[in-house]
Amino acid sequence: MSGRRDLRTVRVMKKEGYILVTTLLILLVLTVIGFAALGTSRIENMLSGNIRLRETTLSGADSAVDVSAPIIEHAVRTQNITGYTNIVNDNSLATELRQTSFDNDSIDANPDIQYSLNGKQVDVDIDKMYVKRVGGTAIEYASGYEGAGKSGGSSFYAFYRINSKCTGNVSSEAMVGVIYKYVPK
Repeated sequence: MSGRRDLRTVRVMKKEGYILVTTLLILLVLTVIGFAALGTSRIENMLSGNIRLRETTLSGADSAVDVSAPIIEHAVRTQNITGYTNIVNDNSLATELRQTSFDNDSIDANPDIQYSLNGKQVDVDIDKMYVKRVGGTAIEYASGYEGAGKSGGSSFYAFYRINSKCTGNVSSEAMVGVIYKYVPK
């Protein structure tokens, strides 16, 4: 009888060995799944951070349009940049906006406007594109010579190109280009 008990003990020990090996394999698989989940989480955090950087720099570059419009209107109407000298780099900007088409400065070399917004650098280049005379004014209608080349009024539209660049953290950068139509009041 003692021989049979020894065989049973050996069989039980073999079964316990399989259970140990199976448990270790399951723990190994769970560990690998856990590390994969950590890696995926880290990548998702990096992606969301990059999206946030892109959106903040894009909104900074887009804010330059809101800043540039009143500067254009003031400079063209009054022929000076008073009130904006703290952000306007180019002292001849008012003259450029009234006379010169497509000046030689650029957003990288010599921006017309430069300011800081929430720790981000915003650079703006404004170029006059062209002027379009507007026919059909009240003077033309009243005097009876309405048509092309016979303008008695002086209404016009001026078109300006606004290029802006915002540089943020970790060398993030966004650029926005806008065509602005100036209508005299």
